[in-house]
Amino acid sequence: MMDYVNVYVLTNLTIDGNGEVKSKVVGVTFNIHEAEAHRAKGVENEFDTFQIDSDWREDAEVTATVLAMRAFREIVALQVEEALR
Repeated sequence: MMDYVNVYVLTNLTIDGNGEVKSKVVGVTFNIHEAEAHRAKGVENEFDTFQIDSDWREDAEVTATVLAMRAFREIVALQVEEALR
């Protein structure tokens, strides 16, 4: 069974120079009270709720490690290629 945690993405609506309404992400929190306080500051403020795997930190660390290994592999491949020239 997978455990999930709620993540609240705080947004703010603004009007750009062309008069179009744009939504901008202004923060992220795990705390519903912070999200509701953000929304209470004005009608232009809102938040979206997402559920993520509770082991997201471990997944992020694995992803970061894999990306670092791929980058290192590319560097080594370039060095090998240069050495063979």
